[in-house]
Amino acid sequence: MQISSILDIIDGRLLNHPSISFIYSVKTNPRKVREGDLFIVQNEEDIPLAIENGAFALVTNKEIELSDKEIAWIFVESLENTIIKLVRYLLSNKRLTAFYCNDVTYDLFKILRKPTVHTNIKIVPKDLSKFFKILDDLDENDTIICSNQKILDSIYPVNFDFNTKEYDINNLVEHSIFETTFSYQDKYFAKLKISSLYVTEFLDVYSYLGFDADLNKLKKFNNLKPIFVDKLINHIDFGRSDKFLLAQDNDDLVLSEVQYLENKYKYAKILYITTSNIDDNRNIDYTFINSLEELKDHLKKVTFNAVYFIGVSYDELYEQISKQNNEPSLI
Repeated sequence: MQISSILDIIDGRLLNHPSISFIYSVKTNPRKVREGDLFIVQNEEDIPLAIENGAFALVTNKEIELSDKEIAWIFVESLENTIIKLVRYLLSNKRLTAFYCNDVTYDLFKILRKPTVHTNIKIVPKDLSKFFKILDDLDENDTIICSNQKILDSIYPVNFDFNTKEYDINNLVEHSIFETTFSYQDKYFAKLKISSLYVTEFLDVYSYLGFDADLNKLKKFNNLKPIFVDKLINHIDFGRSDKFLLAQDNDDLVLSEVQYLENKYKYAKILYITTSNIDDNRNIDYTFINSLEELKDHLKKVTFNAVYFIGVSYDELYEQISKQNNEPSLI
């Protein structure tokens, strides 16, 4: 790609008169830069490594010292817009199928897709700057999956809504709020580690993958995934207690999950806790604590069957509970 073409695409301004006039590929990770690449500078500390690895051009949104005037230095007003423009240009000559989907479907695609089998399905990272490492391997007639319709519209305007199907589900048994059995067509799914709330999204993805996926990987699906604890709020094995913790850091899913819990777990004592000051008009009666470090002491003082954390990820909660498990006891 000619440097002059890049300047037109990204509305960039050349800061010097380089001896080179073209680049081969685009990178945002300095460790992945190879000779002839254009490097988008998101952190000034990455510049020396990118140049050492052979970058022919660097794009920046800051006035910086030009350490190597043989290569091209390009100034832009917005790195975010630059990334969008470059991705759109690189996709413009490819015939693709593009879908936007909800966040649950997106997570299930990441979990269930087999990269060595479903080679034609590419996931657009939520951080679009990481998409460049996929673009070089993108082939004609591939499918791209994105969870942000606005972003997808900006990089590949001809796209479709993935979440449009309805399913005739039979023999649905909810063993718990996080374990479900059901049948669909001629397939029987026994005790899947997924809430019935998300069965439709599961079938959306699994059927699109040709019913070819390792369902054991559903253990990586964290929505309404429980962390069981004992009376001292120590993490214990799945199902070994009547007390468990849930976490959700995706604000778009909170209301539907809370309604689901209230409907399916009516006779249980459910607590709602957050560590953030949230302006919430969803009428959720939640308790604020300053940090997860206060969690164990707080929960020891209250009665509950389930605790639902708003604004905290499953991994954060699991790490905190596991860390507290390892703390020495005075008893």
